[in-house]
Amino acid sequence: MTLIDNFSELIFNVYEAFTVALLVKHEERFRCLSSVTFAKSFDRDRTIPIEGTLPGWVLKHNEPLIIPNFDKDESTLGYYGSEEGIKSFMAYPLEAPGVIVVDSKKRYVFTDREKKLLGNFVSMIGKELEKEKRLQELEEKSEELVVERRIIRFFLKSGLSEVSLEEVLEECLALCRGDFCFVGVERNGKLVIVDCAGTDANNLRLKECPMTGTVASMVLEGRKEFLLPHGSGYLKEKPLLFSDDGMKAKQFFGFPLLFDEEAFGLVGFVSLSDVGLRDGVIGLLRDISSLLSLYFMRTWTKGTLERGKFVDPVTGALLFAPFFKKIEAWVQERKDFSLVSVKVPGFHVYNRLLGVEATDRVLRKIVQSVEQCLGKTALVTKAEVSHFYAVTRDPQALEAENMARVLNYTILSAMADSRIETKGALRIGVAEFPEDGESLWALLDRADERGERQSYMNKGARA
Repeated sequence: MTLIDNFSELIFNVYEAFTVALLVKHEERFRCLSSVTFAKSFDRDRTIPIEGTLPGWVLKHNEPLIIPNFDKDESTLGYYGSEEGIKSFMAYPLEAPGVIVVDSKKRYVFTDREKKLLGNFVSMIGKELEKEKRLQELEEKSEELVVERRIIRFFLKSGLSEVSLEEVLEECLALCRGDFCFVGVERNGKLVIVDCAGTDANNLRLKECPMTGTVASMVLEGRKEFLLPHGSGYLKEKPLLFSDDGMKAKQFFGFPLLFDEEAFGLVGFVSLSDVGLRDGVIGLLRDISSLLSLYFMRTWTKGTLERGKFVDPVTGALLFAPFFKKIEAWVQERKDFSLVSVKVPGFHVYNRLLGVEATDRVLRKIVQSVEQCLGKTALVTKAEVSHFYAVTRDPQALEAENMARVLNYTILSAMADSRIETKGALRIGVAEFPEDGESLWALLDRADERGERQSYMNKGARA
């Protein structure tokens, strides 16, 4: 039993009461913090309306109330589930804010003397409530520090490996007392939910969401944190992530992931119930979003450096060694594929007329055009300055009779410049495994031969 409960017991005995209850305001209702009663219809766990009740009147007017001869409807008390035969009522406001109520089945038992005495009890209860409030704040702060230390430890322990985003989000969710949280990152014009925790997380993980028209997108558009109170109109007007996402959000905290003041994603925390998110942890959630920003930048930088070991820095095409190794594996596994040779003879003319920077752009456009025509699964390598090879296992590309014609048109469009004659500027040849050879070198030679012999300005791909 707490000291507050001891006070309730003491008041109950001093006044020979039927019920003593300490009611504190929680949002727009009362909840019972402590009580002593003979009534079977008194439910300590039930919340009590403020509007239309006598305890609510005391709270609003901030003054005591005595009704020595209670003849009102007992529903105005708000805390009974049925008639109890109450004859006297007294209530006193608390600073909490809240109200202490005392009632009796005897008439005229409460007078100004009893009211004054109750005021002394209220003063002592107020001091104890203040102590408990400070103690709770210290406990919550201690909890926040423990969680913060644990989350930081996730990042420190990971070293160069990946952090478990789900673990981080689960810690954050427990901290803010929300129902759902997520990390979204912009990819190819979409907001991708890279990880999430809480309600329906398994169904929403890796979902692609629009970049406009949602609550989440407003964080990216504003490039700053977006804190919506419980019951905000925005949450009623806009979907959280995408249309029909099933998220009936009632409160939302969103923090952008930033690099050089530009938002590339966000961390979102959501309440789906009448229990709101904890305002006191906003600062910590903000710090965690900064840690996640640094984590993603480190991960992307590491990935870029790793990819840089295997790609040509000018065009982004694979270096020949990893390209050759991959295709050799396909040959060993007897997997069908098509190999394309793309060559621009006399490329030194481009360098002289356009300059190095412009010709580098042309080379990049050639690689991009090959990838565009052959699909995302295509592998492209640069064999010489202006000679590229590409392979694809895409059945649609393999079956397309005019693949080389489309490729020729796309690349020449990318190379268009009034100072350069593009007619006959490309040599494109196609070889297929296993029909055109059993080794990669034989396929490379076959594709080159077809490129030398064939003009693709007016003809198809095969010799």
